[in-house]
Amino acid sequence: MKREESRARSGISKHGALMLLCWLVYTCSVIGKINYAANIIQVEQFFGVTHAQAGIVSTFYFFAYGGAQIFNGVFCKKYNLKYVIFGSLIISGAINLTVGLITNFAVIKYLWLVNGFSLSVLWPCLVRLLSETLPREKMSKASTVMSTTTATGTLLVYGVSALFVALGVFRFAFYLAAVILPMVGCFWLIFYNKLTKKDETEEVESAISVQSMQTNNAQTTENQKPKGLLSYVVMLALFAVATNLVKDGLNTWVPSILKENYGLTDSLSILLTLILPMVAICGNIVAQKIYKKLPDFVVVCCCVFFGSGLCLCGVIFFLHTDLFVVTLLLFACISCFSAGSNSNITSLFPLYMKGKANSGMLAGVLNGCCYIGSTISSYGLGFVADKWGWNTVFYLLLAVCGGILLIGIAYSVIRKLCVNHGKKSRTI
Repeated sequence: MKREESRARSGISKHGALMLLCWLVYTCSVIGKINYAANIIQVEQFFGVTHAQAGIVSTFYFFAYGGAQIFNGVFCKKYNLKYVIFGSLIISGAINLTVGLITNFAVIKYLWLVNGFSLSVLWPCLVRLLSETLPREKMSKASTVMSTTTATGTLLVYGVSALFVALGVFRFAFYLAAVILPMVGCFWLIFYNKLTKKDETEEVESAISVQSMQTNNAQTTENQKPKGLLSYVVMLALFAVATNLVKDGLNTWVPSILKENYGLTDSLSILLTLILPMVAICGNIVAQKIYKKLPDFVVVCCCVFFGSGLCLCGVIFFLHTDLFVVTLLLFACISCFSAGSNSNITSLFPLYMKGKANSGMLAGVLNGCCYIGSTISSYGLGFVADKWGWNTVFYLLLAVCGGILLIGIAYSVIRKLCVNHGKKSRTI
């Protein structure tokens, strides 16, 4: 008995360590991909470019990242995760070093394009690894852990960027990524085999655990599985595009908004933007709370978009007042709702589909759709701001939230009617 308990404790410890390693990899990858967005004000000033010109670099990144995510989601089953993820981190580190050194702005968008390709393998591969390695009862915990990666990475990037800007060395943000990413890649290479290898006892216990859960929770499992999976995924893909259009639009442009509308300094604008990722960490908790009350991922997205729409109305009202603190708090609430929607789509749903669909493929495809929205937000919102001002940007985002909310409600109603009709037909 003691031997079995010791093995059980070892299994739990190993699962926790694997989640921590995956968390570290993706969190640090965020440092290597959004440090440009965190320093976009300094980039504009240093190279003498407009919002639209600076934003096109992020657009190139998101285009490559999003498109390759879909490809990697489909084919990640065939990848050697140990070396693919290591290579991704090494390449991104080298690109960040190069961007930190060059003085030709025209080259940066092409380097950031390659950066997008290199980092696009991470999310589908990590979700695939967790879904294949962890028992089903740990899926919720894994989702919670991984959902904090982007917010934590963003918090770190904006924090150190504010420090480097205050010191007058904003390019150090790229040098930092050039050091951290290869280091994490080496950690991955060293610990991967140890944390993913299963002994015979673990495999037997895992099989028994899954069989027991399927027997005891048959009703719950059936409720979690959406009927008409393809249409369900298409609906979540639409939500994914809208989610990141709002989320990354804020992450990219809030420092500029605070500077231009309220006259704040560069470093203070970046520092205050830290509130967004700090609050966004709670987004997964919000999404899971709503899911427990309303166990339907589309309905969860509808709820968070309704909240985002209300906050955007507040932003439009307060944007031209002196109450920048209120505006910033509303931005933070939108960030929380958007992070909840993002977590719901790219993490909760794929992991909850363990045993019913390829979790890595779902994560890759849906996360790729998220970055379609990111691609639009970087150049598109910067272009709109240059032409018509930030007020028009927020009316546009409000229209996106309202439109996608109406589509989601219509889909949920039609789906419920179809399900009820099917039950009546079977009864007859």
